Amino acid sequence: MGTFTVDAGSTGTGREAWESFTDTWTDRMGELYPLPEFSASTVEGFRGTMRSVALEDTAVNEFRGSSPLSTRAVGTHEHDHVRLYVGLRGALTLEDPHDQGGDAHVPAGTYFMHHVVRENHFHSTPESANRIFIFPGDALRSLVSGKPRAGQATSPAAQVLMAHAGMVQRTVGHLDPAAAHASRNALIELAKGLVLDHFDDREPVFTPALAQAARDLADTRLADADLSPATVAASLHVAPRTLQRAFARLEEPFSAYIRRRRLEEAATALTAPTSRLTVSEAAARWHFTDSSHFIRAFRKQYGVTPAAFARGRG
Repeated sequence: MGTFTVDAGSTGTGREAWESFTDTWTDRMGELYPLPEFSASTVEGFRGTMRSVALEDTAVNEFRGSSPLSTRAVGTHEHDHVRLYVGLRGALTLEDPHDQGGDAHVPAGTYFMHHVVRENHFHSTPESANRIFIFPGDALRSLVSGKPRAGQATSPAAQVLMAHAGMVQRTVGHLDPAAAHASRNALIELAKGLVLDHFDDREPVFTPALAQAARDLADTRLADADLSPATVAASLHVAPRTLQRAFARLEEPFSAYIRRRRLEEAATALTAPTSRLTVSEAAARWHFTDSSHFIRAFRKQYGVTPAAFARGRG
C-alpha cells in the first residue's frame, strides 16, 4: 500500500470536502478497506476535518466535525480486519456489530475494538471527534475475534498507543520505507498491548511513544502541585528509570519539559487580555518555590523578568 496521507481539512465544507477524502481513500485503500455509502445529509452537510494516514495495510483515521456522520448503505463485502474506535469528543454508535450483541457506543474517553467481518452502520453525534484505527486481520484477529474489547482511553496502554499514532500523523510525510514499516509494526504491537492491558516498556521501538505519552499527560496536569516525572511514570505504569531512559536520547529532560511548559502557560496568563495574573499569583499557580525562583526561571527562558514581559505586551 505504501504510505500516504489524506487531509480534507483545507477544502471547505460539504460535498467538496467530503469527496476530497473519499475519492483518495477509494483510490489508494478502497480495494483493501472499502468505504460504506454515507447518507446525503452527511455528504452535503459535512463541516469538519478528516485525516487519514496509511502505513502499508494499517491506517489511522481522524474525524473531527460539527456535523454528524451516518451511513446509508454498507454493502455485502466480506471483511477480515480489526478496527479500533477511540472517542475524543461527542459519541459514536456502531449499530449491532456481529460480535457485540447490540449496539456499541463509544463516547469520549473510551475505546471499542472488534474483528470486522462485515461493515456496520454507524452514526455520530454533532460536535464529535473520533480516531479510527484499521489493522489487518492476521495481526490481531486471535485476540478479539468473538470477544470485542472496550475500555477507557485513559489507560496507560491506550495513552502510549495514542501518543504513537499522533507522532505517525505528524511525521508520516518524512518516513522512509523502513521507518514507515517500523511505525506500522509498532502500531500493531501497541494495539496488542491495549488488548492485554500491558506493553513492553523495555522495547526500544516504543520509547518515543512513551516519551510523547508522558508529555501529553504532563500538559493536562501543569497546574497540579504533585506533577513530577515520578507521578507521571506511576500513571503510565512504568518505573521512573524507564521514563528517564525514554527521555535520555532527547535534547530536553522530562523535568525541563515540565518547567518549560509551566513557564509558557505562565507567560500566557501574564499577558491575557483580561484577568491577568500577578507575578506572585503565576508563581503560585504553576508551583514554583517562590516568586524569586519563578522570576529567575522566567528570565532564563525569556530573557526578561515576568513584569517586563507583561509590560512589553500590554
